This record gives sequence, C-alpha cells and structure tokens, in this order.
Amino acid sequence: MAIIIGVINNLLGTESKTIYIRMSVGLVVFFILGLYIREIIYKLYEEIKEKGEEEKKLKEQQEVKNNKEVPKHNVDYRVDDDSFETEINIEKDEALYEEEFTPLNVNSIKLNKENSE
Repeated sequence: MAIIIGVINNLLGTESKTIYIRMSVGLVVFFILGLYIREIIYKLYEEIKEKGEEEKKLKEQQEVKNNKEVPKHNVDYRVDDDSFETEINIEKDEALYEEEFTPLNVNSIKLNKENSE
C-alpha cells in the first residue's frame, strides 16, 4: 500500500519528505488494521471450535441418555414359578437370558458296540 501512496504522491508532484511521511502513516495504519482483523478471525475460529465441542458433548449426552433408556433384562432364577414367561415380549426379540444356552443332547450320542467287543 505504501508503494501506491508513493506513486500517487510522486505523480502529483509533492515533496519527498511529505511522500515519506504519508507512506509511513499508511504502513502503520494498515499494520494496525491487519492486527485487528487477525484478532477478529482468531475469535471467530475459537467460537466455532467451542460450538463444535459443545455439540459433541450434547450428542454424547444424548447417546448416554438413549442407552440408559434401553430396558435391561432381569433374569429370574425361580424354577417353579411360570410368571417370568409372561414378561418376555417375543415381538421385540427379547430373550430370557442374555446368552443362549443349548444343553448337550445325550440322546444323540451313539456307542459303537461292535468295536468294543
């Protein structure tokens, strides 16, 4: 910018001393203006960064809240009472136990009597 100020003043025929003063003032003014603009940009960047972090925290809190709302399966270990079967909702694919257990089929084991004789 100082070059433009110097060229314009030189074309107008002003003294060198006046040209140098105007160029110096122009440099100082644009330096201060640049510092002010840089500070504004940094503040905007920090605000955007903080809003992003707040949105992440809100999403995490909503996910935790949604996870807490999921009903947990309580296991009923009573043998003689059939009331636990009425609490299971088959339409929602709820299971009685969290892990499936299949007992060993003893009837399917075949003994080879011919080899043992």
